[in-house]
Amino acid sequence: MDWISHIIFGLTVTRLAYIKRPQEWEKYRTIIILIAVAASLFPDIDILTTHRSEIHAPLVLAALAGVIGLVYPLSFRPLLAGFLSHSMLDIFLFDNSRGTIRQIIDIAITNDTAASAVNEAVVTGVAANGIMLLYPLSCEMYYILLTETTYAIVAMLVLCIAAITLYLTRNNTDKYR
Repeated sequence: MDWISHIIFGLTVTRLAYIKRPQEWEKYRTIIILIAVAASLFPDIDILTTHRSEIHAPLVLAALAGVIGLVYPLSFRPLLAGFLSHSMLDIFLFDNSRGTIRQIIDIAITNDTAASAVNEAVVTGVAANGIMLLYPLSCEMYYILLTETTYAIVAMLVLCIAAITLYLTRNNTDKYR
């Protein structure tokens, strides 16, 4: 998934993690949001080496949230929500067998050599074969393959869940002001 989806879904999961803690949410909302955004993007730091490596593994991310949470307890919930929401979205892979990514690149870049270079970088550098769902117990990659249609449906589902969560939690926290 893209970084915007990671942020939106990470914030949604984080907000749901505080649904029964409205006073804590209201008091620390800004720092919680900042931690959640950073955590929802953090696993992609591995794009500098091997994308979707061990740092995308839910068990590794949960352990990291736990260790940091021991030192900074307020950070545990938003870290865990952001980290795990990232893994939840990255289990979905986009089926590019019809060359959709290149078609999108061709719209933005008219130079064929440059478009080919960008396509190669995106397809080989960013694409992955899933996530190591059970790492360190197993290095096997797991994924759910999405077509253009199902990818759009999942993206819309993420947006709808975010909108519903925002609506429901907005009404829920108004009574504590």
